[in-house]
Amino acid sequence: MISPWSVLAGAVAAGGLALLVAELRPAPPDLRQALDRLHRTPADREPDPDERPRWYDRIGERSLTLRGVTIPRRELALIGRTPARFMVHKLLFAALGLLLPAYLGAMAVLMDVGLPFALPLVAGPLLAGLLWFVPDGVVRGEVKEARTEYLHGIAAYLELVAMERAADCGPAEALRRAASVGQGVVFRRIRDALERAATDRLPPWAGLDALAEELGLTPLQDVADIMRLSGTDGAAVYDTLRARAKGLRGELLAEDLARANADSERMVAPGAALTLLMTVLIVFPALHQMLN
Repeated sequence: MISPWSVLAGAVAAGGLALLVAELRPAPPDLRQALDRLHRTPADREPDPDERPRWYDRIGERSLTLRGVTIPRRELALIGRTPARFMVHKLLFAALGLLLPAYLGAMAVLMDVGLPFALPLVAGPLLAGLLWFVPDGVVRGEVKEARTEYLHGIAAYLELVAMERAADCGPAEALRRAASVGQGVVFRRIRDALERAATDRLPPWAGLDALAEELGLTPLQDVADIMRLSGTDGAAVYDTLRARAKGLRGELLAEDLARANADSERMVAPGAALTLLMTVLIVFPALHQMLN
């Protein structure tokens, strides 16, 4: 007969896993925030003093001062995640690894299964240390996708800026008009960088410089350098912009081909294993009959 304590423990474990999956699953965009970004005015850009960070974000902010913890700030800026949220994920995984052996030990006691008492004490810190680095791997995987998205957006932005320059727009005006045409997170970040530069009374390529430094994207730095030459020296940069966009698209195509080849090579192993399994299933009955 199943013990009520076992049912309760299973329910608690299922609830914890559901909360963990809900926290790590990419959340759908908030409609209110999206509408605010579309219709905001300069007065709306000031932070609301009544809006406070959530309690787990406050825990993450306090844990930023831990010694020996390396925070990938550029990677987090690229995927739009705060360092506080990154630290919360690390603490959550470490706590899960620390408590999971103790929970399994308690379940074993309730089910009268003999386990060494020291096992949770030894396995808990080891598992917590391993799970501590899981968010780093998650961030690295998301950064690859985000970087590809940014590079595609920058290639499109280069083409738009070149067309604006061909229409006799000034360098600063070409950067702003090209950024206002596109949609998506890449163009939104570029527009915000240009707006910050205008607010600080700086040329627009200075804003692109700051954004390229923040995100670690060399092609965006190239855009800033090309337009700086056009703005200060009056250089004709139409052909340069088109050539840089073409080169960037070539780099992205080469990466896509390399990724496709790697995926094809990884498919060889499952196919070979399936062929070997079918061979064993066909040969084994005949071989067993011959041996008997």
